[in-house]
Amino acid sequence: MAGLSFAAIDVETANSARGSICAVGVTVVRDGRREATASWLCRPPAGLDFFNWHNIRVHGISAAMVADQPCFGERFPEVVATVGDLPLIAHNAGFDSGAIREACVRSGIQAPAWDFSCSLSLARRHLNLDSYRLPHVAAALGIDFTNHHDAAADAAAAADIVIALAERSGVDSLAALERLVVDRPLRTEPVRAASGIARAQPEVRERPRRSWFGHEELVIPTVTGTDPTHPLCGEIIVFTGDLTAMKRQEAWNAIAAHGATPARNVTRRTTGLVIGDGFQGTDPAAFTTSKARRVVELRARGQRIEVMDEAGFLACLGPIETTAQAHSL
Repeated sequence: MAGLSFAAIDVETANSARGSICAVGVTVVRDGRREATASWLCRPPAGLDFFNWHNIRVHGISAAMVADQPCFGERFPEVVATVGDLPLIAHNAGFDSGAIREACVRSGIQAPAWDFSCSLSLARRHLNLDSYRLPHVAAALGIDFTNHHDAAADAAAAADIVIALAERSGVDSLAALERLVVDRPLRTEPVRAASGIARAQPEVRERPRRSWFGHEELVIPTVTGTDPTHPLCGEIIVFTGDLTAMKRQEAWNAIAAHGATPARNVTRRTTGLVIGDGFQGTDPAAFTTSKARRVVELRARGQRIEVMDEAGFLACLGPIETTAQAHSL
């Protein structure tokens, strides 16, 4: 694959603020082969340089480990030099690109004009899986990946995913892989026929239906957004409490139009919780629903779940005009 050259990047953060970068990993791929992987520790930008214990549990990096390291603004030129003029990919690129932009702003340095591609979005287009988190996609493609949330290991795994998808598709460049339209088969599951022999039955798409109380139940929309730089792209988001700006179905439709998957309940796949009912802040423990309590529990076990109130969600979603357009999709 002589034309398949790119750099894969991954960042780890010290707390729930996206710009609190404490580690960066980069893997360079040239002509379809991993050439080198590098990683750096750094102190997060001033004002974001505190470590939440659940972040420490996820990646194992503490304040003491970066105390003698350069700050992000001093370290980042090394990252830029390693990437060079290669196109960039990340798994859930919306998070990594947003984190880098915020860290650069907080550090008073110019953010590079990088054009990100997203290995998560590519996996969604090419594979039919129950989960598109980095370990699940790597396992589905037979990639050896054992040290999740190590920046170097995550960057290398994202690179290997793109290489594997390109090999499966018979293309030799990142641009060709992104242009490729894949008609994925519907998921099938065995059912028992009258003869007792298992046969495959195509998945039946969910249709709107009425609940026992007479109102139309929510229908999870098809995820159509493909912009990997949008902060919601690739996220799995749960809502609790009513929003004032839009109905729940409208919110689901809007985030799906930006590449996020709406979910009914908080699970180990959840990456974001939006809290309505006039709630303000980002602490789920301050809200009294079972979904918020579940997020508190999962965070305590090391799961990274971003929490937004309605104002934060609307700011992340974008202008209301864009949201209104998404409703018509």
